[in-house]
Amino acid sequence: MEVAHKSTGEVKTKENDVESSVLYKILEKLPKPEASMKLSRAQKKWWYWFGLEFVSTKQLTKVDLIHLQQAAFWMDARCQAIKVINEKGYEGLVQTFKTKATNITGHVSILEKADKNLDSVSAHFGLSIKDRGKLKTVKPSDPGQYTLFEDVIKQLLG
Repeated sequence: MEVAHKSTGEVKTKENDVESSVLYKILEKLPKPEASMKLSRAQKKWWYWFGLEFVSTKQLTKVDLIHLQQAAFWMDARCQAIKVINEKGYEGLVQTFKTKATNITGHVSILEKADKNLDSVSAHFGLSIKDRGKLKTVKPSDPGQYTLFEDVIKQLLG
């Protein structure tokens, strides 16, 4: 990116810097996951499941795809852990040692970790009722009036 400084303190940048404008371009449709993300078949299912919701927010950019990868990974891990817990019943929740000591199983720990990570992704995209309340946007009173966000996007995509 070319940057020019003037003695007045004004900073000018090259207007059509393709690389930076592409980085924050709002995605209108969900891209396929990149091969380098190494998603399994089940994780790809969750990629599309979450991805369609994220795209519908009309705020998803390319840099947000890492959060989508995270959501796909942790939802799949959560489902796998629940499957094992359900197959084993109560024994899927608690492991008992020879000494009769008990502890929570690794499957429950994975479930808890997945839930924590999914809550983080949910907060990032405002997917829960609680999170959507935090992300309230101001709607223009005049339906013909654009928001500042829309104006910036129009200038970037131009």
